[in-house]
Amino acid sequence: MDVNLILDLIEFFIINIFNLSVFALFLSRIRKPELSKKIGIFSIVLGIPSLMVAIINAYLQREWWYWIFPLLFVGFLVFTLIIDYIVKIEFRNPRKLPILIPFLILFYVSIILMWGLTWALGVIYGVITSITYFLQLIGAYYAGKHGVG
Repeated sequence: MDVNLILDLIEFFIINIFNLSVFALFLSRIRKPELSKKIGIFSIVLGIPSLMVAIINAYLQREWWYWIFPLLFVGFLVFTLIIDYIVKIEFRNPRKLPILIPFLILFYVSIILMWGLTWALGVIYGVITSITYFLQLIGAYYAGKHGVG
């Protein structure tokens, strides 16, 4: 199997597992708040293999998007780690826009770019990622309706 294909499949699994874990995170904020922290940490840990794939892609001199897009995703996860788990700043409720705005921009830009990479694998991969992307959006909406978005 081609190394590039393996790296792309790893990223495909990472972004889909991330989307599903974010969906679970939103649901847990309503139904089992004690699980939120564990799910959040799990989501952040997905940055480790993504960083490794980005480094390998850069080393292999693949097109810039194969390493920049995962690095933006890792940047978002590092930002989340710092804000949510190290410094522990509550910025969602009540809203602290100087943190919330860059957080949301990094979140959506990074996962949409990672989603874009899945289309290079083929339509089925892009469609699967579309489903998990919209599933986490549904989770965000549901949690927001319950005041814990």
